[in-house]
Amino acid sequence: MAGDTEVWKQMFQELMREVKPWHRWTLRPDKGLLPNVLKPGWMQYQQWTFARFQCSSCSRNWASAQVLVLFHMNWSEEKSRGQVKMRVFTQRCKKCPQPLFEDPEFTQENISRILKNLVFRILKKCYRGRFQLIEEVPMIKDISLEGPHNSDNCEACLQGFCAGPIQVTSLPPSQTPRVHSIYKVEEVVKPWASGENIYSYTCQNHICRNLSIFCCCVILILIVIVVIVVKTAI
Repeated sequence: MAGDTEVWKQMFQELMREVKPWHRWTLRPDKGLLPNVLKPGWMQYQQWTFARFQCSSCSRNWASAQVLVLFHMNWSEEKSRGQVKMRVFTQRCKKCPQPLFEDPEFTQENISRILKNLVFRILKKCYRGRFQLIEEVPMIKDISLEGPHNSDNCEACLQGFCAGPIQVTSLPPSQTPRVHSIYKVEEVVKPWASGENIYSYTCQNHICRNLSIFCCCVILILIVIVVIVVKTAI
């Protein structure tokens, strides 16, 4: 798994505790995961994101905005327990004669965005709440990338899983971070809230809407009754 496994696990559990504090969710890496190959009861979510790589042979660095991150999710309502398996696909150096596939390095900000998108998908698929349409939080790239995706050295492409397009947000040059730095930018989408607000927001809207309809019906009935009474009196 790319980067520090514990960072991913801890951040994921913190995000899930914000929205489902009484439910237990775990995240673990699984190199054997394949897109669209699911066990019964499992669901899939995948993202193409930005990350950096370093060759372990020649120390060459490169960046890619087509890094595939694959998740398989399973939720047991009876046990109030969920599990997520994760696979990050690797890339290899195009300069070395016999390069190894290298794990990508993500910024803390992009790890957070990837996991927030995952949590939204879990809430939608596993809890089936009434959600307004929420766009994915876009990834951030810290450099401008030119040229086509190097599919000859991409593990996902070589295995037949074509990389999809991804929306990325570039930082100004003065704010360009290092690979492991933590930075903040204004997010395009800001749906994240504390506690159960994410899950209950649209449910509350739904209740309010039903209440408004009920009140309107009551008013119409009262008007009809008044009209009938007036006509009868005349």
